[in-house]
Amino acid sequence: MRVGIIGGGFGLSVQAPIIMSHPEMELVAVCTMKRHVLPNELVRMENAPNHYKVWTEMIDKEKLDLLFVSSLPIYHFNMVKYALKKNIHIICEKPFTMNSDESKELMRLTNLHNIKVLVDFEWRYLPIRQKIKHFIKNNKIGKLLHIEYHVSSPQYEKLRLNKRGWMGQKEKFGGMLGAIGTHMIDCICWLTDSEMMYVNGMVHTHVPDGAGEKRDADDAFFVHGCMSSKTTFSIQLLSGIHHESSNKLKIYGSLGTLIIENDEKLYYGSINESLTEIQFEKLLSPPKYLSMEASAYYPAFYPFLNKAYEYFVSNKLDEDLPTIHDGHKNQLIIDKVLSQNVNK
Repeated sequence: MRVGIIGGGFGLSVQAPIIMSHPEMELVAVCTMKRHVLPNELVRMENAPNHYKVWTEMIDKEKLDLLFVSSLPIYHFNMVKYALKKNIHIICEKPFTMNSDESKELMRLTNLHNIKVLVDFEWRYLPIRQKIKHFIKNNKIGKLLHIEYHVSSPQYEKLRLNKRGWMGQKEKFGGMLGAIGTHMIDCICWLTDSEMMYVNGMVHTHVPDGAGEKRDADDAFFVHGCMSSKTTFSIQLLSGIHHESSNKLKIYGSLGTLIIENDEKLYYGSINESLTEIQFEKLLSPPKYLSMEASAYYPAFYPFLNKAYEYFVSNKLDEDLPTIHDGHKNQLIIDKVLSQNVNK
């Protein structure tokens, strides 16, 4: 399978080396648009990918089977639309589009051209998350009552002293709701196998000034509501703080409770029993040549890549694979949250 990537950040530092480790995928072209220097591991390849600075030129010249759209969110719609019309399958980064009108139009075009589009919610394939999905499917905690997903990252000084670039700009869809909140929303929809029916949300910028920048994109968000399955939920992220790094996902059911800490430790307790740590099967270690950043993503991204390959080649759709429909539903929730902050 001939693969191309648009994006000089995450696309090259994480996706590219993992794609190159897949035996059935060949990275033949990359487009960096602004970052014109390729990382050494790509330059030194025996068959180094062709390097473009204009994404339309890459799509027109290369015979691609699959395109990774890993550019800024403001470009996603036009890039996916262009590739769709060229009959190229697509994996798009999140946030999928700028709004749900765009994602709806891409769904229409996908059906029209009979092309497959996936959204990169690879966290679904973390071994620990696969384990809790197994617990839920096998009714280990009964009816899901409430899910609490709270993240805190002490980044105050980093936000104050370092530039954020487009990530600090609302007009370019920067901010943590798009970067991390999309994953958190998807996680809850995936675990409950239902949709968010009632949503109340708020985004906020705790550090609006830093490194000479004025920022209006969020560095914190708070979202809560109720699923179509009647499960309630609470999502929260804080980054403009000084202490306590925490990532906790708590799932409360009628027959018990599941708690994940930092996607590393899993605790389970049934009725009238204390929570105890549960061991789970972990994937093989990543290839030694991967960077620390790419290695951190490998346990989720590689199995996602495998399932995506099976879908594109054999039309075998894994039940956990995030399709364009999941991307559109996610965008609807983002729209709801942002619409409640228009006059803030």
